[in-house]
Amino acid sequence: MGHVVVKYKVTLDQPEDGSPNYEGIASVISDFEEVQEVEIKPLAFGMMYIEVQAVLGEGEGIVDGFEDRVKQVDDLVGQIEALEMGRL
Repeated sequence: MGHVVVKYKVTLDQPEDGSPNYEGIASVISDFEEVQEVEIKPLAFGMMYIEVQAVLGEGEGIVDGFEDRVKQVDDLVGQIEALEMGRL
């Protein structure tokens, strides 16, 4: 079984009481064993997103399972979008 490298853009919903804890959420995601790199980047109008690079196995449901785990990190995780994908 081969592996793929996937770069994700993780956007967070904006809470009513201020800015989301980007650093805290990024820290939890960086602890996933598949994750190689996590970076907080500007999006627009003071909003940020979390860029995640992960190495995942090729197989049915592996990518979807990883994305579901990221979505479960915090209630504020809104969307996860694959920006790039390539084989190792």
